[in-house]
Amino acid sequence: MRTFALLALAGCHVSAGGSATITDDLGQPQGALGRCAAGDLKDQLAIVGELRDSYHEMIVCGGLALSFDDAIVNVIAHAALGRGGPSQLRYQGNGTYATSNGMMMIKTALASGGGIGFDVLDPQSYLAGIAIDASGSLDAVMRGGSPWQMAAHAAGSLDVRFTGQGPGAMLLGLTADELRGGVLHIDPKRIEKALGDTITVTNRIDVENEQGDTVIHYVLDGAPEKLGDVLANKHVPMQLVSIEATRKSTGQTIRITDWTMQFRGDGGTVLDGAIALDVDGGAFPYSVRFTYPHRKEPDVELRCRTREP
Repeated sequence: MRTFALLALAGCHVSAGGSATITDDLGQPQGALGRCAAGDLKDQLAIVGELRDSYHEMIVCGGLALSFDDAIVNVIAHAALGRGGPSQLRYQGNGTYATSNGMMMIKTALASGGGIGFDVLDPQSYLAGIAIDASGSLDAVMRGGSPWQMAAHAAGSLDVRFTGQGPGAMLLGLTADELRGGVLHIDPKRIEKALGDTITVTNRIDVENEQGDTVIHYVLDGAPEKLGDVLANKHVPMQLVSIEATRKSTGQTIRITDWTMQFRGDGGTVLDGAIALDVDGGAFPYSVRFTYPHRKEPDVELRCRTREP
């Protein structure tokens, strides 16, 4: 049963970009398909371009996932700045977050295997009644830097006052004595590491849309990973669960033959990996390979196939 559906989400669409040289057989398809092409070649290849447009959704969803993960480990620093997590993701309860239309879901859990029953992006979940002097927050934002650097500008020594422990207090890596004190002198790296080591995230992306005359639906899952590992590598694994694509006017469908894809956010929001597929139906069968060599746009290779009896 499909759990998450997509209408059209502004948070998961990007335009083409980048200046890298791209190898694209769609520009001169006769060279690749000359011996097998039949019918209106432009019409028969439209499904490939429409799939490529739909795959852009993986880039923005990957970036959204990393922003979410970063917001967790910086939850106390963000409290000093009056910030929260990505507004596109709303807390659903039981450690789960989703976009309003369900295109993206993120599940948080404990690395030890237990569930999380509170909002990990709410500083009150860790320190009840938390209060930080953020009178310099505007100046801090203007200076830029990491959330902890900005928080240090905003609140000086980052002495945090609180009235009690929240359900996630022990995830901050603080001692019982520190949590009884009511006042903390924050060590940014200590808290970031503690949250990164104790919380895991699982991502699910469900894209269902129409590009031109092609109806596309694919579901991607990622295995649970520790926050610290995700942020250190700045990657979001995208394991394919299922994919369907049908072009109504030509009767074409696709069949995935290879999928090795992950999002990278190490300075540029790009994809690494490849997607290979066979196009069946239409005037003739052929194969397609999208290769993403650490960029937004793929190389596109077309190959003839023998029509199956």
